[in-house]
This record gives sequence, structure tokens and C-alpha cells, in this order.
Amino acid sequence: MFDTKKGKYSEEENERIITALNEELTKGRPEREVIRELANELNRGYAGIIAHVRKLRAERPERFTAVSAGNTKPRLNSWSDEEEEILVQTVNQFAKEGKPITAAIEVLKEKLSRTPGAIYQRIYTLRNKYPHKFTHLPKQRPRRRKQPSWAVQKPVIRKLETPPNWEEEQRWNSEPGREEASATAEAAISEETVAIAPMNSEEAMLLKAFEERYGRINHQTKEKMLQLMRRYGCTRVSIALFTLSEDKDFPMVVANFLEEHLKKRTNGYDGKGHGH
Repeated sequence: MFDTKKGKYSEEENERIITALNEELTKGRPEREVIRELANELNRGYAGIIAHVRKLRAERPERFTAVSAGNTKPRLNSWSDEEEEILVQTVNQFAKEGKPITAAIEVLKEKLSRTPGAIYQRIYTLRNKYPHKFTHLPKQRPRRRKQPSWAVQKPVIRKLETPPNWEEEQRWNSEPGREEASATAEAAISEETVAIAPMNSEEAMLLKAFEERYGRINHQTKEKMLQLMRRYGCTRVSIALFTLSEDKDFPMVVANFLEEHLKKRTNGYDGKGHGH
């Protein structure tokens, strides 16, 4: 295997790259496929070609006459200023009309030729860096502080005239499983706090996105989603939600769920196909 070239690109290589992209993209071929062929032809690294194409487009935009299939601007890895401006304007427009952010993401997916997960992540990155550009921002989620054990347990109050019964108290504290029960009670209080806390706009949008993908959720599923969002943060949960289909293990999870569903339905019928 030969080492790929390194260093400055010649003018002949630049012309070959520009010509190949214009000709092949006009035929509707994917840009990454063309770049991969150019990397083999010019004996250059694939990542190096991508970076150089980005540089050429910035320096000689008038030379690039073709765009990728779908009439969208050719996209590589980084976000351009134009893409970010389209993203901000679209999100502001949908927010002004009272539409969920998931609807804006569906439109941006077609406009920018990006995955929903990448768009969602970019929205929150820009909101943190340039909040003044957005006309509508979700309320900040209050940080929850874990209460120490001494704040959860109620103090024992005795009357001053009555001497404490130390033997009884010592026996109570030494009973088997007393420490585990106390820890379980603290955990239950913590879970209850999560469930009672009011839901903010980010959490509401994520629950709406979940319902649009997987159908209407029950109370138990809603509480579970809220716990996940408040434990890992809305951004991480949203990225995980939008990229589930890209996870190689996800189809097996669906197949296992389908198997359990069929077992339950089968157990409810007799051999003649009639219910019991």
C-alpha cells in the first residue's frame, strides 16, 4: 500500500477537483462518492480532499456551478454561516407561530441535508453561544440539589421532663435492614421530587417529539422520560432520541419487543384462533 501525497495542491489537481465535482454532481451523484474517487485518482487522503474542497469553495465560489442532489447546498462536516442563519430564521419562525421545534427540524432536514440529531444539537449550541439571535428561548431548567441524609430524616424531639429511653432507641437503630430502608426512603423522596416538579418548554417539546415517533404515551412512560431528561439533560436525551435508528442494536430491541408482544397475544388465544 502506497503512502498518499501530502503538501500543497497543484493547480492541475485543483482544476481536476473542480471539474469532477461540477460534472458528477450535475449527474446527480453523491458528493462524498465523487470525493472518494478523487482521493484514489490523485493519491490523496479522503479527509484531506474534503478539507481542500471546503477551502476551494471559499476561495473560488464562482467556479462551482453544480450542487448536490435534492437542490441543496453541498455539505461537508462544518456548519457554514449561511446554514446557521437559515437554522436561526427557521426556528424563530416556527416558534413565533407556536409550532414545535420538531416541525422546524423536519423542514431544516430537507433544506440543509442534515440529520435531525445534528440539527437539534446545533440549535442548542447556537442558543448557548448567541442567545440574542433567538426570539424565543425555553426557560432555564432549575438545578436540583441532592439533599443530605440529615435533611431528609426527621429529628427525634423529646420532652425535657422525660428522660430519653436510650436502650429502646439503640435497639430500633440496630434492627436488620434499617439502613437499607432509610436509603430506599431517600431515593423514593428524590423520585417523587422529580415527578412533582413542573415541566418546562424543552421537556414538553421532547415529549411531543417522542409521541410523534412512537405514539401516545401513558403516565408511566411520561414520568420515565421526565426522569431521564432531568438526570441526563434535554440535549443528550434529544440527540439519543433522534439517533435511535442509527444505533445498530436498536433493530434487535424492536424485534425483542415484537416477540414479547406476539407472545402475549398468542397466550390470549386458543388453538382454534378464538379468545378464551
